Amino acid sequence: MEVNSSGDLNRTAGRDFTENRVQIHKFDGRHTINIAIPSDAHDERPLVKAQRKELNALVAEVSETSNSEAYEVWQKVHAEIGVSSIEEMTVNQYQTALSYLQAMVERCKEKDASKALVSLLLRNSEDSELRQKLIHYCHVNFGTGRLNDLTRNQLQMALLWLDQQNNSVLPISKSSGEEVSRLGFVALLQRYPKEIGLTFLVGFILGALIF
Repeated sequence: MEVNSSGDLNRTAGRDFTENRVQIHKFDGRHTINIAIPSDAHDERPLVKAQRKELNALVAEVSETSNSEAYEVWQKVHAEIGVSSIEEMTVNQYQTALSYLQAMVERCKEKDASKALVSLLLRNSEDSELRQKLIHYCHVNFGTGRLNDLTRNQLQMALLWLDQQNNSVLPISKSSGEEVSRLGFVALLQRYPKEIGLTFLVGFILGALIF
């Protein structure tokens, strides 16, 4: 079969092709390409029983962890979805409501964890000097000394620093009774069990001899 390729711009000449024009009527059904157009149809059916049960369970969890009433949580959900009650919610809106409530649950858990860390920091820094050092550490590293304004990760870092401060044993010096008093009786007993035991034994023997 001989092919004529002498057309303009080196185009191949053929029965169904002319310069600057394609003769569409020559194509048959075998050349047809079907392009699927995405449908934007929405499922407007009301929520099914399983979906309502799942949303109610999440609302109850948010209510419990946030110490708020369930109807208050539902009001936030309705406002987010754009409805006035669960009866107006459709299957198409279910995933949005589900994601919103799951995010609320995570925020509540994060808030509770932060409160617990703040309480632990305060309890472990009752000494005024240590508390001031803790606040200074937070100011330097996080830009604020308000523990309630710190994130969970920042609070964990502060607690780690505080534990390191509490676990560091101050040196004992004969010339400094203040440093010895800071150790406390339990710390002294753990550090010098033999010396303290001997002291009590000597005291007991002397008391027995006197009386």
